[in-house]
Amino acid sequence: MSSLVSLVMPAWQTPREWLLEAVESALDEKDVPIELVVVDDGSAQPAEEALRGVGDERLRVVRVEHGGPYAARNAGLARAKGDWIRFVDSDDVLLPGSTGRLLGSAAGDRVIPYGATVVCDENLRPQGLITSTLEGNVEVECLLGRFDVRVVSMLFPREVVDEAGAWDPGFRVSGDWDFVLRAVERAPVRPADFVATRYRRHGASVTRTANVSEGERARAQVIAGYLDRHPALRHSRVARRAQAALLLDSASGYLHHGATRAAFVRLARAARLRPLAAAATAVGLLRRLIGMQLRPHYRGRHG
Repeated sequence: MSSLVSLVMPAWQTPREWLLEAVESALDEKDVPIELVVVDDGSAQPAEEALRGVGDERLRVVRVEHGGPYAARNAGLARAKGDWIRFVDSDDVLLPGSTGRLLGSAAGDRVIPYGATVVCDENLRPQGLITSTLEGNVEVECLLGRFDVRVVSMLFPREVVDEAGAWDPGFRVSGDWDFVLRAVERAPVRPADFVATRYRRHGASVTRTANVSEGERARAQVIAGYLDRHPALRHSRVARRAQAALLLDSASGYLHHGATRAAFVRLARAARLRPLAAAATAVGLLRRLIGMQLRPHYRGRHG
């Protein structure tokens, strides 16, 4: 018999229609034994009421005091019985059979299989594709932000989850990144060539509501945590690359929001760590800045 897979789904104030869609998609799995643990993170309307019509013995709903999605995932993990864990969200849709296909890709090995993610608008109209072909040890690529995968499209061996440790509720953004990094430090990854999740991006998404400075602080926290776990790398080339990548990405984000001075301050700091990478980024930022300045003039003449 196949191993049991636990799907852990935090839910807080999710519209009933979206929650039902997410739950039904998670339960649309015929090839492997699963359990779906929905953790109601103190919603005003209890998730159990919203899901009362779902008659599936594989579904369990638990309610906890509101503590955010990462604390809710920890609560779900504490109740999960599976040998494999998939973290899913209450506003996304899993592709039918995707959990079984991920487990099949593992082929019984201690690996973290992952699929692609289709980014959609709130009506699930596709807008883009998040995918990767990286395989094996991706620890450094993940630290540098080059392992472009969503946690909802990954499958983790339970022992790897336990070794990685609990989700950190102190993060508001980048908590997924922090957890995935700790996991890939302990096991290799294996790409699966199919779409696993339709990711619903909407106005209330954390990634939409977080500002650049908050993301910058969170990424710095992820890097600091990694170096705390690997103190021998604190003054290494990898550490310099990680700090430079943080500064360059922040520079791009600040420029996008019109904070030109903040952008070029970070660009100057990155240049001390990785001059060539900073120079290449500076060229791109200057082109964007010129384009931003010319666009209103162009509209004024021809709009």
